[in-house]
Amino acid sequence: MKITITVPENSTDDFYEEICSGFRKRYGDDIQTVKRTSCSLIGGFTAEANGTVYDTSVSSKLNEIKKAIKG
Repeated sequence: MKITITVPENSTDDFYEEICSGFRKRYGDDIQTVKRTSCSLIGGFTAEANGTVYDTSVSSKLNEIKKAIKG
């Protein structure tokens, strides 16, 4: 399985490896990860695995708060 992980440009290798470790726990050791960086990510990460999108980015969290405030 191929998993594409997008992290902020200024993120550390340890941060990326921690994310990869989490996906290995979920999907097993037989995964292939592709690292991408984005200057538009402030923090967190996004990933696409087996048709599922994981979005823990700061902008995603801010949008959730905005929706909650609007009701």
